[in-house]
Amino acid sequence: MGLLQGFWNFLSTDVRDFPWGEVAQQGIEAVKTTSEVGKAIKEQAPHIKQLKPHLKQIEPFLETINSPITQLAVSGLPFLSIGISFVKIYLSLSKEEPSFESSVVLVSQLAYLQSLEEVIKGNHDEETQKKLEKIWLQKLVKRQLNKITAQELSQSEAKAATSRFPESSLAQQFNSVLQEQLDQIELDSTLSQRFVNQVCWGTHQFLHQAIAEAGDEVSVLADVYRTGGKAIQDRYDSINTYLQEHIQPLPHEQVFDETEPRITFLDLYVSLDVQPLDQSGDPTGQQPINIHKWAKNILDSNDEQRKLMFIEGEAGRGKSVFCRMFADLVRQDYQFSFVPILIRLRRLQVLKNNLTETLEDSPELEQVRFIRGNNAWLADPNTRFLIILDGFDELLLEGRDSGGLKEFLQQVAAFQNESNHQCLITGRPLALQGIAQLITQTKNLQRVKIQPMNDHLRSDWLGKWRRKFGNQEVTEFENFLAACPEEIHNNLAREPLVLYLLARLHREGRLQSAMFAKAEGIAAKLCIYRESIKWVLEKQRDDENIRLAGVEDLEDLHDVLKEAALCVVQSGNETAKLSMVKQRFKNTSNPVAEILKQAEDTTKTSEDKVLNNLLTTFYIKPGEGDKRGSVEFAHKSFGEFLFAERLQSAIEDWTRLDHRGRRFVLDDRQFHEQLYDLLGYGGLSVEIVDYLMELLKTSNQYQPIPLFQRLHEFYLNWCEGEFIDSSPAENLPQKKFLQLQSVNINSGLRQVDVFTGLNVLILLLRLHSDNQQKPKSEACDELIFYPCGKRESTDFKTHRFLQILQYSDCLGPGTFTRLIGSHSRYANLSDTYLSGTYLSNANLSSANLDGANLDGAYLDGTNLSGANLSGAYFDGAYLDGANLSNANLSNAYLSGAYLDVANLSGANLSGANLSGANLSGANLSGANLSGAYLSGAYLDGANLSGAYLDGANLSGANLSGAIMPQGFTS
Repeated sequence: MGLLQGFWNFLSTDVRDFPWGEVAQQGIEAVKTTSEVGKAIKEQAPHIKQLKPHLKQIEPFLETINSPITQLAVSGLPFLSIGISFVKIYLSLSKEEPSFESSVVLVSQLAYLQSLEEVIKGNHDEETQKKLEKIWLQKLVKRQLNKITAQELSQSEAKAATSRFPESSLAQQFNSVLQEQLDQIELDSTLSQRFVNQVCWGTHQFLHQAIAEAGDEVSVLADVYRTGGKAIQDRYDSINTYLQEHIQPLPHEQVFDETEPRITFLDLYVSLDVQPLDQSGDPTGQQPINIHKWAKNILDSNDEQRKLMFIEGEAGRGKSVFCRMFADLVRQDYQFSFVPILIRLRRLQVLKNNLTETLEDSPELEQVRFIRGNNAWLADPNTRFLIILDGFDELLLEGRDSGGLKEFLQQVAAFQNESNHQCLITGRPLALQGIAQLITQTKNLQRVKIQPMNDHLRSDWLGKWRRKFGNQEVTEFENFLAACPEEIHNNLAREPLVLYLLARLHREGRLQSAMFAKAEGIAAKLCIYRESIKWVLEKQRDDENIRLAGVEDLEDLHDVLKEAALCVVQSGNETAKLSMVKQRFKNTSNPVAEILKQAEDTTKTSEDKVLNNLLTTFYIKPGEGDKRGSVEFAHKSFGEFLFAERLQSAIEDWTRLDHRGRRFVLDDRQFHEQLYDLLGYGGLSVEIVDYLMELLKTSNQYQPIPLFQRLHEFYLNWCEGEFIDSSPAENLPQKKFLQLQSVNINSGLRQVDVFTGLNVLILLLRLHSDNQQKPKSEACDELIFYPCGKRESTDFKTHRFLQILQYSDCLGPGTFTRLIGSHSRYANLSDTYLSGTYLSNANLSSANLDGANLDGAYLDGTNLSGANLSGAYFDGAYLDGANLSNANLSNAYLSGAYLDVANLSGANLSGANLSGANLSGANLSGANLSGAYLSGAYLDGANLSGAYLDGANLSGANLSGAIMPQGFTS
């Protein structure tokens, strides 16, 4: 390694004798007359010419070597380029023929120092900066030289450094010296490890820059550049472009339409707390932690295998804003060591064989140069990505179990296990309803849930609002919040989206605390949404462009928003094509239809412009870039609420009678046509149904009994295949299918029919559920829904529910559970035949399943708490991890059932047959097992504290490690 020592000695002694400053000011010719110096300069003229671009920087460069490492950043010198120029001069003067190994070490060291310079330029607090000033560059270089000299580098190790530097022994040697220096200045261990990682991961791109600049004059390295060096450098340039153009602007984008003054996400952002969860989604008992601190802890982890970051949060809790802010934070604080990539999963269209292939086809990344056409971009060992996958609840891939989420999460978990990269995924927890068991089994996962703002964080948010709008506005807003009911002040006003809406509407003079006097829960949130819509419509009506378009009635504008919401929801994506919105107004009396008709007489562009004028509001923005000709809601919640309003309008029409009060205004054909038109898409979400039912409560035109009767009649006919089997001229599923096809929504005939029927089933189940929860004096017998019919009625079919399930699952395993599972509370399925069915993770709490046959059914992770399961058949059923707390299982047949880790606390199992059942680790605390038959059952590790075992048969049962009732003797 003589080359290394000789080169640094050259920089420390020989080079300093040259009058670089004089040469820089007067040029070479001006100092030729100087005797010895002139002679030296004349001899070195060819080399000095090579240094000409750096002449003004040479003295600062040489001074930097004898300065603290922080001087690297302060000087702003092209350290690598000057250093490589000196390497060329040194090799020319010394006539040395460097070896491949020594050349690699030298350029690697220069690249390492260049990477160090870039990292030091980052944002460091004052204390860190002062500590770094204690490390001198010359000392660091000497320690690295000593380390390398002590351990000679082999040729294979040198080659490894050029191809996969972070894994190389050379990197380890450089890192250990830098870590040693950081430890000596007592830099925080986490920060110093992050610092070293950044420098190490950044070295590879500068190494290839150094090799490129060395060129043929360092011939032993020239082949490295020729065999792919340029492509590597181009790739790093592309990554830097992506970070500058796509990630860096994210915090600085405008919030909604806030222009006077302009407000960005950065202006209002506060980092929230998250609650750590266990694999099952229950709180771990740990205190909430700041979300940035939690995420950084994982990125900083020294574990050989970091955990997949899994963040849950309800709508409006700030998941997507966190993703955009954290992506840019990683760009800054983890420069080089992690490259952040933000992918919105709602734009993912195809699920391939693995995550690498899936991401390669992501529309979000198709314009990213370092990915386009490069199938191995994730396989490069010199680049480590943080892949942020936002919105798993919006992943809707047709024909896939759970909309593709199950398979997608399996791909992400496998990818996390097998790569150096880090994945972070966010979404609404309700989307996990059908795949909870998979999550429980995914061991390489850290799961957290975003918490509402606490007092301190809300105070921080209000402080940011104050900086924009002054003390008086914030003081009045705080007084308004204090006067609001507890549901607003202590609950909703802690959600980032709702807090912003409240502050915005208050600023506009749209709110009075009396508005929320009787509003509780979701009703209070709808008050805020409704007032927001009203304000937006009034603001829009005052717009000159809208007046010129001839639309001034608020309800006409409201209709435009509702139809746009329907289109966005049915598209299964975050956007809908304007052509689909226009289609909704064909042959209607709405003034918008007339405007569009007039526009058709000119050009398509003017037609789209009319709609854009109508849709450019606080809530909706026209699509840009590759989404031109489309409309997009600024937040998913706005579209869901407006779609619920659209359904409310339709439901009121479905039960409206003519002027004589004898017939429905819409006959059966028109009613069925509207059902397919509105509900023939992928499934009503719990949020939409919640909004809808709350809206109907306040409607004077809502008639639940006629609605139930009409929906039930459709349901029975749909179960018989009446609509899908009708002639082409009368075929309503086909009509909706063709409509969707005309706007390029990928849906099939069966999909339309299945989705419509299941959505009607959802509405019937919800009407039944709401009725069941009323006091007996208020409940109505005419709103009780029997999916298979009453036992004594002529329409009773014990297999009907099973047939629906099997028909639905022809679209993909688990389709039925994915769409219906979250809506099945209080369902009446007594005496139903469901043997062998897949109902994993469904919500059947308080359901009536007495006498039902569920032999061999898959009910793992299903919520059956409080359900009536007396006399039901569960022989061989899979109930592992199910919640059966307080369920009535008296005289149920559970022989050979899998109940391991199931929650049976407080359950009534008197007289139940549990012979040979697996109850390992189950919670049976407080359960009634009197008279139960447990012969040969596995109860190892089960909790039976407080259980009643009078007369129970435990012969041959495995009780090892079980917690038995006090005083129990076998």
